Amino acid sequence: MNQVGRILILETDRRILGESIPRIRKCLARLTLEQVWARPRPEMASIGNLVLHVVGNARQWILHALVGQPDIRDRDTEFSTTGPLPVHELGLLLDQLEKDLRSALPAITEAQLLATYPVQVFEESGASILIHAIEHFSYHTGQIARDTKHILGGDLGFYAHLSL
Repeated sequence: MNQVGRILILETDRRILGESIPRIRKCLARLTLEQVWARPRPEMASIGNLVLHVVGNARQWILHALVGQPDIRDRDTEFSTTGPLPVHELGLLLDQLEKDLRSALPAITEAQLLATYPVQVFEESGASILIHAIEHFSYHTGQIARDTKHILGGDLGFYAHLSL
């Protein structure tokens, strides 16, 4: 595989597995079950819904479209679920996604990155699937962090270990 392909796969690992999932876990650990499933407004998703959504999206885009695993996603349920699915179970969904991505990402080939795949109503290259997955996961992780800050007040300490 060429260097750009390797870098894209490493960045997918770093951004989703190294940054977003740990940040979501940090938020979930600080919230009560009621806070995780509370909707800021009736038409908005709860933190729990957003967790279900990022897991479902990564599974559909990366693990199904790019890697070829079965498509088990039920997107409508990701948003209609009102819980309360226990926080521990949301963590297990993140754990399984992390395990599956850690196995799948290193096996992606240059040919897979260059090929095109149907995903939802789109035709996407393997590279664009990974870029979408990074962006999508990061976007919703930011929403989860913002909602957590709004609920709890204060900094979440994502960068506390760094001297910025």
